[in-house]
Amino acid sequence: MAASVTTHEARLTHDGAAPITAGSFVVIERELPRPADSEIVVDVRYASLDPSQRIRLRSEGAGFVPPAGIVGTVAESRSEEFAVGDTVIAPGTWATKVCLPATVAERYDAPAGVALHHAVGLLGLTGLTAYHGVTRVLRPSPGEKIVVTGAFGGVGQVAAQLIAASGADVLGVVGGPEKVDGLKRRGITAVDHRCAGWLAEMDRWAPDGLHAVFDNVWGEASARLVERLQPLGRVALCGQMSGIGGAVIAPLPLDNWFRLVTRSLTIQGFRAVDFASENSAARRALADMIVSGTLDQEIHVASGWAAAGPAFADMLTGRVIGKLVVEVQA
Repeated sequence: MAASVTTHEARLTHDGAAPITAGSFVVIERELPRPADSEIVVDVRYASLDPSQRIRLRSEGAGFVPPAGIVGTVAESRSEEFAVGDTVIAPGTWATKVCLPATVAERYDAPAGVALHHAVGLLGLTGLTAYHGVTRVLRPSPGEKIVVTGAFGGVGQVAAQLIAASGADVLGVVGGPEKVDGLKRRGITAVDHRCAGWLAEMDRWAPDGLHAVFDNVWGEASARLVERLQPLGRVALCGQMSGIGGAVIAPLPLDNWFRLVTRSLTIQGFRAVDFASENSAARRALADMIVSGTLDQEIHVASGWAAAGPAFADMLTGRVIGKLVVEVQA
């Protein structure tokens, strides 16, 4: 029997309910068993690190290997669906090689002119989340005043550009001048919620109130925006970055929850998986926008799994600029 192959995994070093720091992960080498029938082994090229992974970690203990969306090359196959050398996208883990059921993988033919890392970014979970959230949940109309919170994160960047492309007037809310500048490079106006007077600046931008909010943040800043929604205003609730590091999600600190009734507001939470049957069409639409130059995403690359843990901790505290991707193997 042929020898097993070696993989390197980034494992949690403590109970997942504890705060995540630069030392929360350690890279361990282990032998990966040969694939069974209908399984494949994938050499991981790129992996996506996302805030939602923190939610999963809360209920796990030391030694847990976090999940991640991956793109890579099939190294071994016991499936008729894939051949060695095929490029695939799949739900994987923080590892250099993964063994997966072939049924969870999808062949990936990179569109001409689209970099491979976009398979786990613009065309991966973050891009699909933004696309479905904007087109199926928020449904912007030309001329509307719409705010995106966490607007320079992986999802926020895409959502802001999609909303702008719809003809709506979009404003990004971000934390830090670098993120304001990053959105400006993409033609999006932004305010820094860490600066005094950001709400007054926003009120000047939308003196009659907001039509909608695409919310990646929850918490204090988002509550102030909900309070500024016009009658029949709506919120597409996507994330909770303001409290992602904690063990529980604090209530939204609204001054008056009954305004949901008095202003006939709609708040709809959603996940990309809700619209998974539409992913192929969504990827085609996103790829066309990338190639045409109307859609871009700033990438923060962590080189290898040893760098992934510190970068993940920085992402949770807002210190990562852009979409966080691990370059696992060149």
